[in-house]
Amino acid sequence: MWTGSVGVWSEGLHSSLDLISAAVAFFTIREAGKAADLDHPFGHGKFETLSSLLESLLLVAAAFWILWESVTHFRNPEPISHSGWAMGVIGFSAVASFFVFRQNSKAADLTDSSAIRVNALHYLADVMTSLGVLLGLALLELTGWLWVDPLIGIGIAAYIVAISWKQMVASVQELLDQSLPEVENRRIEEVLSALREKHPGEVLDVHDLRTRKSGAMRHMDFHVEVCADLTVQESHSMCDRMEETLHEEFPGSSVTIHVEPCGEHGFPKCRETCPIHKARMHTLHRIVDQDDAEKKRRGKHE
Repeated sequence: MWTGSVGVWSEGLHSSLDLISAAVAFFTIREAGKAADLDHPFGHGKFETLSSLLESLLLVAAAFWILWESVTHFRNPEPISHSGWAMGVIGFSAVASFFVFRQNSKAADLTDSSAIRVNALHYLADVMTSLGVLLGLALLELTGWLWVDPLIGIGIAAYIVAISWKQMVASVQELLDQSLPEVENRRIEEVLSALREKHPGEVLDVHDLRTRKSGAMRHMDFHVEVCADLTVQESHSMCDRMEETLHEEFPGSSVTIHVEPCGEHGFPKCRETCPIHKARMHTLHRIVDQDDAEKKRRGKHE
């Protein structure tokens, strides 16, 4: 307000909204981290998604406000005063925002938190727009072109809308339980395929994979077809191995497995193809042969 620059004013408004969104993220991440309860059996992760959506909407609102002010100044250009102070403040803001962006990015990678990731994007936007304002102020100082300042404001508004729209779409898709990204689904299928190859007689097929994300928590469920000769304990142990492997690949994920018996179990198919069935039939025949031999031995003795 002191310099009369709409570009500097836009950056001040942008930064103040970043402070608000960071405060919102602080409280929603604490809420999202709470354990599941009776009212929220799948956890509280969607609180974080709602926070991301709210932050994006705040930025869009700010962008339209900046656009309005920029158009007003474009129609009625005013000279800028204290441009040296304006450039110094904007330069300091760009450096500070860059360090905060790096810190938030590391935290987002560590926790896989969408709210922190959005916060990091806000500060990256601050860096980019601050550099744009700094360049515009320098150009204005050299040329005296008053239309440069509101043009910078329009550019800032457009940039904010672009990054906010992308995050809004991602948040809405997460709220609607969209599947995990294709690369993650493909990795889950690769892990399950490797387990199937490692236990060919036990895991016959894996199908009906469904995935979704709630905050930082990934949810996945699928059906596993196993040999019908497996006991409940053996099937449970196989599911435990699957869960452990997926948890190593996706820490903190929730895995639900539905076990199905082989649909073509029995003679003659299993005798030809199922190693578990053949092994157990071999054991059964051996026990029967031993029993017959014992009966014959007793008969001869009598």
